Amino acid sequence: MYTIAVDIGGTFTDVVVIDHGDGCLHAGKVLTTPDDLQRGVMLGIAEAAREANQSVAALLTNALRVVHATTQSSNAVFAFSGARTAVLATRGFGDTLLIMRAAGRVAGLSVFERHHYRNTQKPRLLADERDIFEVTERVDALGRIVTPLDEEGVRAIARTIHARGYEAVAVGLLFSHKNALHERRIAAILKEELPGVYRSLSCEVAPVIGEYERSATALFNAYVGPVIEQYLTRLERTLNEAGLKQRLLIVQSNGGVVTATQAVPVFTIESGPAAGVVGAARIAEALGYPNVIATDVGGTTFKVAIVRDGKWGYSKETVLNQYHLRLPMVDLASIGAGGGSIAWVDGNRLRIGPQSASASPGPACYGLGGTAPTVTDADVVLGYISPERFLGGRMRLDPARAAQAIQNNIADPLFAGNVLAAAAGIRQVIDSQMADLIRKSTLERGHDPRDFAMMAYGGAGPVHAASYASQVGVSRVIVPYFATVHSAYGAALSDVRFSLAYSDPMVLPVRFDRLETIYVTMEQAGHARLAEADVPAGERRFDRWVEARYRRQVHNVRVPVGARLDDAGVTAMAAAFEAEYERLFGRGAALREAGIELVNFGVDAIGVVPRLPDERGATTGVSTPYAMRATYCPVRRDMVSTPVFDGPQLPSQTKIVGPAIIEHPGTTIVVLADQHAEIDAFRHTHILLTSA
Repeated sequence: MYTIAVDIGGTFTDVVVIDHGDGCLHAGKVLTTPDDLQRGVMLGIAEAAREANQSVAALLTNALRVVHATTQSSNAVFAFSGARTAVLATRGFGDTLLIMRAAGRVAGLSVFERHHYRNTQKPRLLADERDIFEVTERVDALGRIVTPLDEEGVRAIARTIHARGYEAVAVGLLFSHKNALHERRIAAILKEELPGVYRSLSCEVAPVIGEYERSATALFNAYVGPVIEQYLTRLERTLNEAGLKQRLLIVQSNGGVVTATQAVPVFTIESGPAAGVVGAARIAEALGYPNVIATDVGGTTFKVAIVRDGKWGYSKETVLNQYHLRLPMVDLASIGAGGGSIAWVDGNRLRIGPQSASASPGPACYGLGGTAPTVTDADVVLGYISPERFLGGRMRLDPARAAQAIQNNIADPLFAGNVLAAAAGIRQVIDSQMADLIRKSTLERGHDPRDFAMMAYGGAGPVHAASYASQVGVSRVIVPYFATVHSAYGAALSDVRFSLAYSDPMVLPVRFDRLETIYVTMEQAGHARLAEADVPAGERRFDRWVEARYRRQVHNVRVPVGARLDDAGVTAMAAAFEAEYERLFGRGAALREAGIELVNFGVDAIGVVPRLPDERGATTGVSTPYAMRATYCPVRRDMVSTPVFDGPQLPSQTKIVGPAIIEHPGTTIVVLADQHAEIDAFRHTHILLTSA
């Protein structure tokens, strides 16, 4: 029996197959097919099936779980290829989405872009004033109906929506998180009047305080909803026809999975990176490292997440296309820096990204038509990546094209024609950008990097980890054996997870039974959803949390809550908030006299997936280099002869002194001078930074 997991990235589509009998992993990695993502999925499954010595039909027929992380929702947003969407808002509040937050002009932009404020502007609208319709109704802040819903007015709007050819409708009414009666009645009317139009209610996708964020989340969900529904329906049908007997599971941004029919389209945004964090936490737990900095370097982006005491954090809000959304999302910091990031000249300065060559046309060395120099091109010129063994030899790179791209665009204008110096400059800049993001994700959030191990994965992560890790002070980097398909691996291990939330601001002291009622109500809803996902009662778990703040402040701090509340539990909740507040903002910053306000309450309803056995590495193999290759030495600023090892052949307990190159199908591990590497019992590579 097998678990199959698929992760679609900007450059590659990754597939992992786990054999439930012995824990053996098989991987497939193919170029993403942007014109038809499903084609890349099936090609990747075929590649993994060959590695497992199985036919695709046999693999799918014997699959107990098929899990999919998709970029379809992100693609639709960034390419503005989603559905034509109408918005229904409370009369007098139709401009909420147009006004945005004050920070909407610069939200999500880099520091460099913010410094050029005159060049910034509000984002392109998914729905403009012509797409927004105001509905006569009003609910007050306590959830009381002040003005009844004008149902005939809604029906008239529905007729206009039909006449104009809208494909989706987002409904975002004032205070719907306190009383969803009007939104749900509108949904019923739209179902009668517009049976083929996708509907998205703010009370369902973001039932929390914050009128703008709630409406924006409903809008984005409606915008990508038809695209995701059609894609998942088509993919599940194709998999069923190929032999799959189980329901397709979809990774959500909270690091969990749900069935395809339960998936909330907007919650699939960043699902692949979220799965990568899950995988990082699982590996770190198995190795005995409770604190880990997860770093993911793909073809397009560099992402950082913090796992502390075995748990990852959740972002309070998400910025997408400069809109602020409320999604249950793993807390990930991201910049446009990856293997496909394009190097360019800004005046007399070298810059990298955020533009990316992606899968099409890809880096110049791919030979697929790309002419812009990328980070991957620089790594090829510096000797870190072997042109002959890329993707296990299935794809040959062209170092001459890489050198020419760097020569024309970087070396000639900035480095007096010195291609090697230009390539080294590209690597230095990109590694510094990555180190900066790690510092922001740790030091600025009250974490000392020296207390953490670092995990590096993604196709380009192991190539650069030794460099950016040494800049932030960590002493150990762990490269998972299947680092190149790590997010797919994390998807395979992800639990079923539903994130429920409720807003009802109240200032302590509060009776514990009032709080307990809130949590029990959410847990009952969680039980229903888990049952729908076929999770047995004995495998269900509920994690409670609360977002609190000091009275009259605006930023919330999230802390866990005990399984059952009493007076002592409420006291412990307040103490946990104050401890976390002081960790974030400094000892002595807490001020209980201001009053602690509980704002948002939540429950993660979890269907625990039984842990699969970990595949152990062989104790025998080839621990000597198979070749010597010239690679760039940052200390000497020149090429030096470097031993190259075949990663899959290295037995456990192997120790390698840097500088060295360890090659795996799909990625390369670079070990620098003053560092050494060790292979553990599970075939993961540990880089020890003795200079850190």
